[in-house]
Amino acid sequence: MATLEGEAMGDIESGLGARTAVVGAIGDSASPADAFLISMRLSCRGVRPVNLGTGLTLDQAAAEMSCHWGAEALLLICTGRTRTVVRQLSGLADLAAAGAIGRPVFVGGARGSAWRELQEVAAPLRRAGVAQVLADLADAAYLLPVRRATMPDVPAAWGAGVGSRVA
Repeated sequence: MATLEGEAMGDIESGLGARTAVVGAIGDSASPADAFLISMRLSCRGVRPVNLGTGLTLDQAAAEMSCHWGAEALLLICTGRTRTVVRQLSGLADLAAAGAIGRPVFVGGARGSAWRELQEVAAPLRRAGVAQVLADLADAAYLLPVRRATMPDVPAAWGAGVGSRVA
């Protein structure tokens, strides 16, 4: 990845007030290429992704979430084996109740073709505690809160205007 003065290009493009999301795939429900593509597409939509890759357990994803306190959501990729993902996410409500995952969890595919499989398991996933099931997980960018960068306090002298005397 190209860098400029030690900053990753995605960090520069996201700018101040950018949103962050932790992204990964539970088990073998997605390929590493799908995880990479979702992260890239989220970055293009103004979300700074923390890509955990594939082969995660729910407990590992929750532990990583606690390391990234600024992340607004946990995004789990599911492009296949949807029934297995439902079983693996069955403990989500318990983890949320224990405070291990204090932010919303979104599950989705890497492209629109995954919607047929995800549609069949959307209700069980919602009952397990998933906030939203999306055909394209990159669309979660539109559901995350937008944070505005705050300006530091401006000294009163700055507002005095040109030619004004400030004592």
